[in-house]
Amino acid sequence: MDKYKSAGLDYELILSKFKDKAEYEKIVKAYLEDPFFEQLKDYLDDEDYALAKDATKGLFILAQDLYLYPLYIALLDIYEDIEEEIYADLINKYEKMHEVYEKVKEVFSC
Repeated sequence: MDKYKSAGLDYELILSKFKDKAEYEKIVKAYLEDPFFEQLKDYLDDEDYALAKDATKGLFILAQDLYLYPLYIALLDIYEDIEEEIYADLINKYEKMHEVYEKVKEVFSC
């Protein structure tokens, strides 16, 4: 429980939606291995905002479905900027999202 809270996750909410904790953690581990978490930076560096938008959308929808709200919020922030064509701070937002991603990944790597 404390490991979930250390990454800003709501343990009780997660268990209320996913009754099998082991199965939930297996799903989250698979999600966190999605190569788009790393490829997103390349898309942003290359200014390929169409691919970045698609990758981000898929990632934030799954983060929401898995109740990984800190990661969801960070990804949504990137997505909204791309949607509104506000590109100036995207790399910084990516770096912040990646920090959250690493924190969440650390929880599920045990």
